[in-house]
Amino acid sequence: MSLDQLSRRRYYAAAVRSILTRLVVAAVLLVVSAWGPTAQDQSASALPVLTRIAHIRALSQDEGARGYPVRIRGTVTHFDEIARATLFVHDGAFGQFVLPPPKPDSVGAWVELKAGDLVEIEGRTVRGGFAPNVSPSKVRRLGRGPLPTARSLAYSAMVTGRYDCDYVGLVGVVQRAWLSSDPKSRVMFADVAIEDGVVRASFWNYSSSADLTRYIDARVQLRGNVGALFGRTEQLQGVSLLAGRLEDIVVLEPPPDPFSLPARSIRNIYNYSAAGEVNRRIRVRGVVTARISGAPVVMSDFTTKATFRYAVNVLYVKDATGGVRIETEQSPDVRPGDVVEAAGFPAVTPGKPILRNAVFKVSGGGSVPAPLNVARGNVLTPDHDAELVGMEGQLLSVLTGPTERVLVLRVGDTVFDAGLDVSQASEAIDGIRPGSLLSVTGVYSYQGGPPPSFRLFLRSPGDVRVLAAAPWWTLRHTAVMTAILALAASVGAFWMRAIATRKRQQYQAVLNERTRVARELHDTVEQGLAGIALQLEAVAGSFHTAPEKARQSLDVARQMLRYSLEETRRSVMDLRSQALESRDLAGALESLARQMTINTRAEAHVRVTGARQRLDAAEEHHLLRIGLEALTNALKHGGATRIDIELRFAPDGTNLTVTDNGQGLESGNRATSGAHFGLQGVRERVDKLGGLLDIDSKPGEGTRLAVMVPSRAAGIPARATALW
Repeated sequence: MSLDQLSRRRYYAAAVRSILTRLVVAAVLLVVSAWGPTAQDQSASALPVLTRIAHIRALSQDEGARGYPVRIRGTVTHFDEIARATLFVHDGAFGQFVLPPPKPDSVGAWVELKAGDLVEIEGRTVRGGFAPNVSPSKVRRLGRGPLPTARSLAYSAMVTGRYDCDYVGLVGVVQRAWLSSDPKSRVMFADVAIEDGVVRASFWNYSSSADLTRYIDARVQLRGNVGALFGRTEQLQGVSLLAGRLEDIVVLEPPPDPFSLPARSIRNIYNYSAAGEVNRRIRVRGVVTARISGAPVVMSDFTTKATFRYAVNVLYVKDATGGVRIETEQSPDVRPGDVVEAAGFPAVTPGKPILRNAVFKVSGGGSVPAPLNVARGNVLTPDHDAELVGMEGQLLSVLTGPTERVLVLRVGDTVFDAGLDVSQASEAIDGIRPGSLLSVTGVYSYQGGPPPSFRLFLRSPGDVRVLAAAPWWTLRHTAVMTAILALAASVGAFWMRAIATRKRQQYQAVLNERTRVARELHDTVEQGLAGIALQLEAVAGSFHTAPEKARQSLDVARQMLRYSLEETRRSVMDLRSQALESRDLAGALESLARQMTINTRAEAHVRVTGARQRLDAAEEHHLLRIGLEALTNALKHGGATRIDIELRFAPDGTNLTVTDNGQGLESGNRATSGAHFGLQGVRERVDKLGGLLDIDSKPGEGTRLAVMVPSRAAGIPARATALW
């Protein structure tokens, strides 16, 4: 029986035992849950004590979070004796991860543990990052014992997650080694490539920088506990191996000198070979066509609580057979045209094979090879991957990122990016107008997608040449200008309509005023003059024959003339006062009151309260006429010697109050409708303003006239009334 057949039989036998054990554990848990209360009603103290690791491994994350009491025995297969953490115990069938206690000295023999110790651990289950863990409350050291037999598992079996924490052995090639970012940490990590995957191994006793390089490209045998690489969603992302001490590494094949390996042509990477690639380094030699400095990436490891930074720099190298992408952690202190030797681990990509975790050295200088001209109809193909190419495209836009300047171009129906390191960018790149036809030279990087695409890595601004600058007047500019003109036309049309409406309103206002004046002149002055003419004709006809009758007619004519004069004065006063053209309402009242009381016994005082402000033109006109009417009545009919005019501005409206110490009015009703016809005009004006009129007067005690006009925001009160 061959070795492969034996390993396969052992693997299948172990898988069958694992399945049977899990079925038994599930049956036990079902029986326990059927006999006891429901999960919702069951307290932590009523949960059964789990005495076998298989029982813990059978729990789901949610079940583990319930805090099952645990009492298990097993052998310590891994323990970081420096950090006093990352404890794994194995009972011969399954392994279990035990969380470090908050106070290690309080749980017994925790700080004394070593690999190979037999221990008994009491505690409770808790929800882990990937699978249920054990939080210890007591650790007892029972003695020493042999380590369990390491299980042989394929990578495809480990990434199922079923064998988390199991003790396994594997053989692979160390491709990379690195340290935690914490300078106090002594943990070293290593990527170990096995037949069908890469496992992250960790060792807790790193001591010197030589440890980072001595195992690279060595074929080694490791034993340890399987760990899970996962994210915050508790989903598996990869597999790790807690491999103990560096001294536990068994080197099966020592690493060769990377620069003593036989040189291979780039085209021969991953060509057909009966032996095939076995995860070992290969060496190539070529001319650097481009270099790219990578940004560091921060990663973390849950099990070891370590955080580390990883920066991948890229060299593109070309020989006579083709180009290749080389990923390295070395500083890419090279220039295009340098001849380098590089040794790295080959890997398959959607484009061409690449070399990862490479080391390189400069072995000479040379000239940069001429770029491969790419035809318009052959731009999207993996055949161009890692090649220095030149092509023509139309610039769509220029984007600025934190590390590079990106030109978005189009060739036919294909849109792609051309990136230039921000340290190499210049203002000339920003000055290229979208729509320009460019010739670009850079290294082609094929991206498998879906959908497939590619991008170019530019080396300097000289890799971009403008073949035909875009005209300033573009379709976009036409659209913008059309929108501006349309907006201007709309604004102009609105403005013209507003002017026409205002002119029409002004003309209508003038026409209405002319009609009103004509009507008043017809109803008052013209009719009064006609009556006077009739009376004078009667006087002329009876002057000699009936002198007494002629005298009576002459008295009537005199009264009618006085009435017509008053009506004419009122009509003239109804026209817009010139005082409001240069002053506000308060100033106009002060000026006219001063003029009307000159050379008289009366004194007029105007007082303003509130913030002075301009009112609507119609409001100022009517309030001024009301104030003058009240002032005229107080002087002519009341014989007043003191007149107080108060104008109050308030948020809810404007108040005008005129108070005099004259003779007063005999009756409000008579005064309004009869002798003092001017008060009827006051009432009409108040009605037009939608305000309130209040007249308080008694014979011999003076008169108080008050008008309240509400603001436009306030409601319109009822029709104006006079109160006595």
